[in-house]
Amino acid sequence: MTRIALLNIGSELLRGRTVNTNASQIGLMLGSQGFALNTTWVIHDEEEAITSAVVDLMNRHEVVLITGGLGPTTDDITKKTLLKIFGGEMVCHEATLERIRTFLSRRNMPLLENNRQQSFVPSTCTVIENEMGTAPGMVFKKDGKLIVSMPGVPFEMEHLMRKGVLPELKNEFLKAHLATSVVRTHGIPESRIADRMEKIVADFDVRIMVAYLPSFDGTKIELKIQGPPSQADELDATVKNAQKAVAKELRDYVYSLEDLPPVEILCRHLLNQNMGLATAESCTGGAISAKIVEQSGVSAVFMGGVVAYHEQIKSGWLGVSSELIKQHGVVSAGVAEAMASGVRERMKTAIGLSITGMVEANGDNQTGAWIGFSDSSGNHSCQIKLFKDRKINIQYATQAALVFAVRMLCPLSLD
Repeated sequence: MTRIALLNIGSELLRGRTVNTNASQIGLMLGSQGFALNTTWVIHDEEEAITSAVVDLMNRHEVVLITGGLGPTTDDITKKTLLKIFGGEMVCHEATLERIRTFLSRRNMPLLENNRQQSFVPSTCTVIENEMGTAPGMVFKKDGKLIVSMPGVPFEMEHLMRKGVLPELKNEFLKAHLATSVVRTHGIPESRIADRMEKIVADFDVRIMVAYLPSFDGTKIELKIQGPPSQADELDATVKNAQKAVAKELRDYVYSLEDLPPVEILCRHLLNQNMGLATAESCTGGAISAKIVEQSGVSAVFMGGVVAYHEQIKSGWLGVSSELIKQHGVVSAGVAEAMASGVRERMKTAIGLSITGMVEANGDNQTGAWIGFSDSSGNHSCQIKLFKDRKINIQYATQAALVFAVRMLCPLSLD
């Protein structure tokens, strides 16, 4: 297995001012291609610290990935330090300079000297052009080792990893075929999944690696098997059979066999079927709608959403019966279904999705929510239990509503 180290440069990471999301994202991206991180270091923006860390990590790893310290300010010294380590001279990368000039021109901003300096790179590196920002990625090769320096801005780092880093790693170090599959579940704890899985994992090919990855949209079960490229078809079939076995065992909790979050699955289905969607949210305060509008092209099918936080909006605008609220309470199946039906009728869409709940304990009341779904076949609902933290509950309830919509619109056939 190729030994890979990640070096995150940034004093703000150590002081807690910035959350180090790059480490988790790079770990996931490497894992998707059959690689794994051996270690992750975080250090200050200091020349001595950078030099010591790069040299030390190179001595013990075939690959060193570096993020941070490539900006236009005086504390961004990574590039100058790498020049001292790998030699050469600073040269202007003309394509990067032109991209910076265009980037600033479109925003009516002048090209300052510190902006121009970002186009200069050590002559000993190969540049990975950065279409998402101004600082290019840099690839150094020395004594059979691969060292890659990328910006610390997460979306720029992800772009460079996909565009240049992962292809380079696969070309240089990956000598095997990696077969993967996933099973996405919701509504069952990770410990219960592991317990249920014991009786079927014993029958798996011993080479299959199983990982449980919990998140707000449920637990993703990841299955991997790696072997010679000549056995690719056999490996793919083996992992697919394992996927089917897992899905059947957990069928009541499985909502997808794709490695996609529920909002992407939902929006893709709506776009493919040209089905309009409207949302009515109470306890999530518009978070469901916010997730939906992150998806490209969704304006063709998402009509809009209503934040019906107060009872008067539920009854006045969505048409939920005051008697229904009085009889069952705002956190109930009937109210959730009426909200979904009401927003669907008023916005004239094929689908109405709603949620009403209590995301914070109040006296003896338990936190919980009801999700409503309405389409031409009728109204449906499901209940979810929540936790003690208000912010966590909003995130969890948002994902639960999206998962419920996926289950209603894209039921899986596991037979």
